Amino acid sequence: MKKPTLYELFKTALYVGVIGYGGAANLALMKKKFVHEKEWISEKEFMDALSLSQILPGSTGVALMGYMGFHLYRARGGILIPLAFILPATIFMLVLSWAYFQFGNISWVQSLFAGLGALVVALLVNATWMLGRGVFKKITWQSWKGFAIALAAFVGTFFFKINVIYLILIAGALGFLFYYFTKEFEDEKVKTGEPILSEPAQTIRMTARDWLAVAVLGGVVLVGFLLPSVRSLMIAFVTIGLFAFGGGFAVIPLIQHQVVDVHRWVTLQQFIDGIALGQVTPGPVLVTATFVGYNVVGVLGALFATLAIFLVPIVSMMALADIHAKIRDLKIVKVVVKGFLAGFIGLLTAITLQFAFKSLISWQAWVIFGASLVWIMYLKKDSLWAILGTVVLSLLIF
Repeated sequence: MKKPTLYELFKTALYVGVIGYGGAANLALMKKKFVHEKEWISEKEFMDALSLSQILPGSTGVALMGYMGFHLYRARGGILIPLAFILPATIFMLVLSWAYFQFGNISWVQSLFAGLGALVVALLVNATWMLGRGVFKKITWQSWKGFAIALAAFVGTFFFKINVIYLILIAGALGFLFYYFTKEFEDEKVKTGEPILSEPAQTIRMTARDWLAVAVLGGVVLVGFLLPSVRSLMIAFVTIGLFAFGGGFAVIPLIQHQVVDVHRWVTLQQFIDGIALGQVTPGPVLVTATFVGYNVVGVLGALFATLAIFLVPIVSMMALADIHAKIRDLKIVKVVVKGFLAGFIGLLTAITLQFAFKSLISWQAWVIFGASLVWIMYLKKDSLWAILGTVVLSLLIF
């Protein structure tokens, strides 16, 4: 494989961050650029990294970028490349957050967000369906275990308002109890002597510049925890990052629990609007942290909240990249993550209903919701066009 300069790697990550709309589309774009066009990483290594990214907490795309950066330039690449990937979305969300809180009370802006709120409900329905298909690839009599975990999470959050983090931990424990002692998941043993990574990555060692990059990242994080104005933001969003299994919309219940229910940094309506703004930007759904942070402490809060929510996938990928073949095949990892994901189905169902009760309150909203659902789920078209269509339709019919 070819070896890019760190600058070339940075530019490509920035490019993907600018034009990468949509989770699956983003991953496909990464594969096209890094594997097929640039030939910087083999297809097998890309797919292995993707399989590890999907069992790590946080954004799959950020973790995958972290792997490719770490694979080629160790800590320097593992830190710089995922940050380059999320930089465009962060800048876009900063601008949109400023505009929202500055002009959000204007009537036509409210009409716009009424339509985008209906679109968010459609996106949540689609996300719940896609997550369900991923967890329940084939419906058998043994599927009752996953359905039971999902139902327990739904009832716990929707009716009893149990702390979402507790529900996620319970879902993981149930996954272990239900699946570990069965033959549904078997360890895939790594053959003795089989290389975990390709030869170039194995021969690369951490240099002084790599340790400097780690020190700079650690220093910035430490500053965030020491600053009273952003400390609570850092703690909350690092906590979200630790439990953000499934990525994308699956994490929305966890974010809402922290920013709406616990800390009350934004109202439920503002949170829905923040997610809608996130769909206008490229990059991961978790960039909603930028919106929340901006409302709490301005630009400083936006930057530290964004760093905090993406910190876990960046650090965990660097820690586990060299042993990913062993980690992804561990039976205990598979069964616990299975429990987490089944639990997120229940949590996502509950949040979808809550958003629906808040957003689908007029015939116009139902029209946009129905049209968006047909476009995304039935016709399987790009959600970017659904966003643009919603903007136009909202201004016409509300």
